[in-house]
Amino acid sequence: MNWKPTWVLLTAAAVVFGFIALIEYPIRQERLRQASRSVLPGLDPATITNVEIQPWGQPAIHVQRSAPGSHSWRLTQPIAYPAQAQPIENLLSNLTTLEWKDRITDQELKERPNAQAQFGFTKPQYSILLEDAAGAHRLEVGDVTPMGDEVFISLVGGTAIYLTDAGLLKDVPASKDRWRDPALLNLSDVAFDQLTIRTVARELQLRRDPANHLWFLVRPVAARADTAKVTDLLEHLAMLPVSKFVSDDPKADLEGFGLQSSPQTPYLTLLFSNGPTRVAGLQLGSSPTNAPGMVYARRQETSNIVMVARETLGGWQGDFTNFLDQHFISLSPSLIESIKTHGEDDFVVRKNKGGEWNVEGREKFLADAGLMEFWLSTLTNITTAIEKTVVADYSEYGLTNPALRYAIQFNPEVGSNSLAHLEFGTNKNGQVFERRTDEDFVNTIGRDEFGRLPQVSWQLRDRRIWNFESSNVVSVTIHQEGATRKYLRDPEGEWTFAPGYQGPPFINSFSVEEGVHRIGKLSAVYWDGIGDDPSDHFGIRKVNHSLEFEVKHPAGIETLHIEFGDRSLYSHPYAAIMRNGQRLIFEFPADLYENFVEHDFVIPAALRVHPQ
Repeated sequence: MNWKPTWVLLTAAAVVFGFIALIEYPIRQERLRQASRSVLPGLDPATITNVEIQPWGQPAIHVQRSAPGSHSWRLTQPIAYPAQAQPIENLLSNLTTLEWKDRITDQELKERPNAQAQFGFTKPQYSILLEDAAGAHRLEVGDVTPMGDEVFISLVGGTAIYLTDAGLLKDVPASKDRWRDPALLNLSDVAFDQLTIRTVARELQLRRDPANHLWFLVRPVAARADTAKVTDLLEHLAMLPVSKFVSDDPKADLEGFGLQSSPQTPYLTLLFSNGPTRVAGLQLGSSPTNAPGMVYARRQETSNIVMVARETLGGWQGDFTNFLDQHFISLSPSLIESIKTHGEDDFVVRKNKGGEWNVEGREKFLADAGLMEFWLSTLTNITTAIEKTVVADYSEYGLTNPALRYAIQFNPEVGSNSLAHLEFGTNKNGQVFERRTDEDFVNTIGRDEFGRLPQVSWQLRDRRIWNFESSNVVSVTIHQEGATRKYLRDPEGEWTFAPGYQGPPFINSFSVEEGVHRIGKLSAVYWDGIGDDPSDHFGIRKVNHSLEFEVKHPAGIETLHIEFGDRSLYSHPYAAIMRNGQRLIFEFPADLYENFVEHDFVIPAALRVHPQ
């Protein structure tokens, strides 16, 4: 057998393999590296836990990620301080995508022994250190090119110098203040349930209920706090930016900034606690003589002094009454399950499983949905005014034997404050007073607002007056101050004047038809009375204006009668109907009255003295 061809083939294969391993593969890898041009290939910003920026000749700026996967950062050098995440994340993102435009290779550097000085690396502008679980990456930033649009960089431990876009520099901080959190007091990561507000004149303490998240005054009195106001003040405080970082010296002269504890200063202190543990604190002192709109501030946990705008901090000052909730109830109406009422009669409204309200009293019926919505909204929207903060004798306010009482039961999930008792009374001058039995204050409300609160069960009945089709109405008769006018529907369905009426030569049949249609679907705005009105309180006898509708039914003709009176405080005319032998007085919709009743269903004043 001839082995010579075999050895030739094996030798040729070895040569090819050696070429691939020693020459072609490195060339291909180099081409791949040149094709990607990435300075830090494989860098994942999410895995970076520490970033350090060392400006030449200045203290290092070091930030640390709060927790793996977190977007929260904190300065640890040269001071300990909350950091703002966005500029740090921007720098990491830009370093991840950083590409070189040109480079000086290791071989070229050997031919340029002064390259480190020539390109600014003997005294680099910045040294950037990135740490992750795999180790550290250090990047040095050298000189900027004469045109100012490119900069030289190098990787410590690398063998090349890169030329890249100088836009990288806009994300590199030159001082610690660049990466500081600009918020005066960032409360997003602070768990607290108590807040102490201290000024020169007074101190008050607030506590947040863990079940319903409402704020309550604890000191100087126990009462409901205005949760919306406290929340708004906290939100504005969290958004208040630092205008200037003044001093980081922990031994700074606090008295010069109005921050030294004394009877006169600081003018405002806010202390945040979680149970017995203090978690944050803020002091606000004096204003610079050349900037009266600014004020010095000091966060107690960082001890540094800053300057902020003064105008947004005024809401924290004033008497404790500024923080009181001046609504009847503080919780959402959606959490109410029942209301027990003691007024002109006694009744209870309860929410059923379908979300409707059942009235239980002398009669049992389903409450009108719109009236219930208005009532519940009133309980949270009407504001009271404090009449007196500490009361020993309630008789002068009509609260010894209240005219109206509500016992409001909330969903048990709201916690210990699931029951609220409201009482209303009046004095001899007709002024209306209100109090909650769990608070010491007596408040005042307007008589018209009190008049809208249900005191009898019939005020919650269905507001639908009647429901007839206008096509079934055969006549409309108007009675006004002794005069009468009648409209008839002719065989073609048009409206005409009844025989014997002398007036305008034509009638706007379309407008009358639309008015009849609207009145046929009439609903009351609000129920105001029941039974006769001997004193004519609603002005129905005085106005002396009524309408009669003859409505055709399969069983015959039904006559429906409605009378009009004066206008209510809300501009709706009072009206009265008879139902089941009982007179009901309600408020007629003002828009329907003005657009149709006054337009088509009145008799001109000149004709009222001559009955028709």
